Amino acid sequence: MIRKLMRLLSLTQGRDDGASIGIELPTIERERIAHLLRIEENLPHLDWAAAWTMIERESNKDEVAASQLARAIVAAWLDELRDAMPTDSRRWRGWAVEGLAPLEGTIGKRVASYAERSLHVIGEAFASIRGSVRDEPIPPIAIIVLATADEYYSFISAYYDEGAFATSGGVYLRESPSNCAALIINAQTRYSVNAAIAHELAHHALVPITEAGRLGAGLPLWAEEGLTQMMEERVTGVSNFVFSREMRERHMQLWSEIGFDGLASGETFHSPDGEEQELSYNLAEAITRSLLSTRPGDFFAFARACVQDGVDAEDAAIAHLGKDVQEIARDMLQV
Repeated sequence: MIRKLMRLLSLTQGRDDGASIGIELPTIERERIAHLLRIEENLPHLDWAAAWTMIERESNKDEVAASQLARAIVAAWLDELRDAMPTDSRRWRGWAVEGLAPLEGTIGKRVASYAERSLHVIGEAFASIRGSVRDEPIPPIAIIVLATADEYYSFISAYYDEGAFATSGGVYLRESPSNCAALIINAQTRYSVNAAIAHELAHHALVPITEAGRLGAGLPLWAEEGLTQMMEERVTGVSNFVFSREMRERHMQLWSEIGFDGLASGETFHSPDGEEQELSYNLAEAITRSLLSTRPGDFFAFARACVQDGVDAEDAAIAHLGKDVQEIARDMLQV
């Protein structure tokens, strides 16, 4: 089986535009993935359903071999995408990143360096929840930086309805747990590219746990969003968190009207009401910060119960925090 796979994969020294990164990364001939690509807006997109059929067939469902072949397919796809881009672009490969960015300027090198640093910091910070990166490596991710807003929206239109992300600075794509994830970044965004990378990579570090079902059901959205916002601040060194008297008053008015069911279920994080969405993220971070400050051991025990043991979030909260998130929020806001 392994010899068969090695014939399919050409294991070569990993490169960042020719510079060795000191690890071996898998490659596959680009013509072998031609049937896996669909063309939209003159750009190739990977058909993951077809790709996974090929991966299962060629790897004989061996987990390690399958992950290597999946990585090779993504690398070949990004090579094809680079050649099809209207803007001259460069490729890079890191220990956990397959990257594509504009050739001109410094954004490609900056994103490559920042992504690797972010993954290192995130892996260490989340070790108490997901396990060490040595035992539970963060899966590879494709990071695609597009030079113009037109290129960005043309690319993501293959995945979303027109207008769905009218002011988007970045999108995290993962169609199913078996797919390699992709982070698509608009280089012209008015938001911080570094903050977007750190935030989305923090979510990515939890995806195999929260989606694949290998270790458990995963964190509830309030805890995951609280952690990822804190991780964004830890990586960037910039904090935008505000929990002032005015903010508390806004919280008290909103939650006394709608209750905390939506916070517990995660529904309000996706609310079309901007106030509900904003305050959901803010309250999630406030609760997570408070628990990590006052009861870090209990919070990590709660998180591990969700992540590693598959315990229901409400049951885990009651067991380790003494109450569910709705009661925690009521106590914090006194509503």
